[in-house]
Amino acid sequence: VCSRCIMPSTIPEISFDKNGVCTYCRIHDKMERKYPTGKEGERILLKIAEKVKHAGRGRKYDCVIGVSGGCDSSYLLYIAKEIMGLRPLAVHFDNTWDSTIAVENIHNMLSKLDIDLYTYVIDNEEFNDISRAFLLASVPEIDAPTDVALTTVLYIAARKYRVKYIFN
Repeated sequence: VCSRCIMPSTIPEISFDKNGVCTYCRIHDKMERKYPTGKEGERILLKIAEKVKHAGRGRKYDCVIGVSGGCDSSYLLYIAKEIMGLRPLAVHFDNTWDSTIAVENIHNMLSKLDIDLYTYVIDNEEFNDISRAFLLASVPEIDAPTDVALTTVLYIAARKYRVKYIFN
């Protein structure tokens, strides 16, 4: 077991350094150095915001943000608008499997933050066929069709509104 966390040696491809620290803890440490939090992280974030604002001058939106209705994308909307001072366009790919709660969350967040929404709804039968093909092919990442489609829709919205930055 890792000397810092609970990862056991039975996890495939895990390794431990001479101090007994596992691969995952070392990756975490590397990410913490590359993407600092606290005051340093805030300074970096606000510097990025200035670059995004500059690129979006004269346009209605300066970035697009993928939204699902979950807590991660909802928090990203909040950070972009309230902390970074950006003018985001929320972008949603509706694969026709959205839960009522997710849809309500999207609308609540957008209403409270006064953010516009661009939604692309795919044909249900077409998406079911694509998903079924991925299942039958035993693709390990079952949600790949949604991931690829969302990325495509983000680029479509960014191009349509001449937005240079995509947050996801």
